[in-house]
Amino acid sequence: MTVKRFWEEIGVSAAVSARADEVLRENEALFSGLPLECWRTAPYEEGYSALREALGADEDGMKLFAAQSQEALLALHEYEKRGIGRDIFLATMAFMARFSKEAFARSGRAGWTWGWWFPRQLALKEFRLGALEYEMTEGAAFGGKPSGGDKRRTFLHIPADADLSDGAVDASLAEARAFFCKYFPAFADAGYVCESWMLSPALREILPETSRVRRFSERFSVVFWEEDSPAFRDWIFPSAVTAPVEELPEETSLQRAVKRHLLAGGKIGWAEGVLNG
Repeated sequence: MTVKRFWEEIGVSAAVSARADEVLRENEALFSGLPLECWRTAPYEEGYSALREALGADEDGMKLFAAQSQEALLALHEYEKRGIGRDIFLATMAFMARFSKEAFARSGRAGWTWGWWFPRQLALKEFRLGALEYEMTEGAAFGGKPSGGDKRRTFLHIPADADLSDGAVDASLAEARAFFCKYFPAFADAGYVCESWMLSPALREILPETSRVRRFSERFSVVFWEEDSPAFRDWIFPSAVTAPVEELPEETSLQRAVKRHLLAGGKIGWAEGVLNG
């Protein structure tokens, strides 16, 4: 698979792929000498930092986008060695398409700001399986507290385009359990956890029983709630992250419910929970 075909298959927009291709051509000598496979498999921060340093000035992040695209093709070889289907590879790597499209929508030009997270997918530690993404972790902590040992957990992440209907979530969880049993048996019995604004206990009080967000949250037992975290704004009010509560948009039923709650002195915050059952 060529890098251009890769961008096409994961759904990278034409504007972003054109800019990335331009960056590759302008920096051909630089990219040809990078030890990308070594950095792809290094600890996240170590590999990412080494790559950023080697790339030098990169104002829009597109050098990083191009380099990580090449790392993704290296990861494809590992998928094939393990027998993991290309459909899972493409669904997982579509992370690049989603976040580069969001960056373009905000600024009107190609940009890549999520390269710091992407090493998880590149190192085959995180996979998109149906509606949700699953990240294998060891020694993970709740609420920033030490876990006290080599504790394996699988973190559930919720993509912006996730279908949170009961059926889609059930199907994703079933696919994940089968996937880890087959390809990563050390995580076959790992607990499933999630950290998100969606798990805020407040949402269970202010959203209707039919709400997909509420029904998803009710799958988890909350073990930590950072009530004062403002991180929920990035996801519920992305166009007004720093706006006063009175000026928050009311374009969706979720925004209207949350805004009413905040105006009444309530909090949303950020929570962590363990999957029930």
